[in-house]
Amino acid sequence: MHSRKYLWALSVAILFYAGAPNDAAAAECQSPDDAGSFEVNVKVDVGQPTIYNHRTRAQLSGASSVHGRRRNILGTMQGNVDLRWFINYKVNEVSNGTCFWVASADVELSYHQLDVNIAAEYEPGSCQYEAILEHEFEHVAVAQQIMSPYAQQIEQALTTLSIPTPDLPSIADSPAQARAEVQEVFRRVLLPVRDQMNQLVRARQADVDTPENYRWTFKKCRRW
Repeated sequence: MHSRKYLWALSVAILFYAGAPNDAAAAECQSPDDAGSFEVNVKVDVGQPTIYNHRTRAQLSGASSVHGRRRNILGTMQGNVDLRWFINYKVNEVSNGTCFWVASADVELSYHQLDVNIAAEYEPGSCQYEAILEHEFEHVAVAQQIMSPYAQQIEQALTTLSIPTPDLPSIADSPAQARAEVQEVFRRVLLPVRDQMNQLVRARQADVDTPENYRWTFKKCRRW
């Protein structure tokens, strides 16, 4: 009954990082008194599912990438998962290079374009329609339940990451070098969290598609 498609859209802004500066460079590299504290904001945005009822069972079965073309698919759920982050940083040129610090990091974890398809053979309000809808909404709920805890992990990962902050700025030889180093660090921290979440979503979705759950769904109605 279920088809899943995941799309990770990754948007990376500039974040600067460098190794620990020497004592002379550290003394010269300071953020202004009004620079404030480093802030991390993680937003979770889950869209509302859109329900479609115009594709036949044959069309849904042929389009399913999970069940294959030979299975008789009655309904599908498709969704796009996006992870985007944006970094606000400040720089100050000093004699030893580029002094820099990150003012804030904004991360958006979203689950959009939730399309629930119910075979056209089953009219809205019918027993079969409602049974399929209930099953597909279980898949939607799985993604919604997982995203919030992972948003907390993302926030923790960013706050524990050794990035230059207004309280502890750092020095790079050049903006280009610093950018390359920090983008790699940023990816090493966030992308594993993203991948873990994706694996968990797939595993939990598979738990919904068990033969037992299918039998339970079919028992709700007499004619299919």
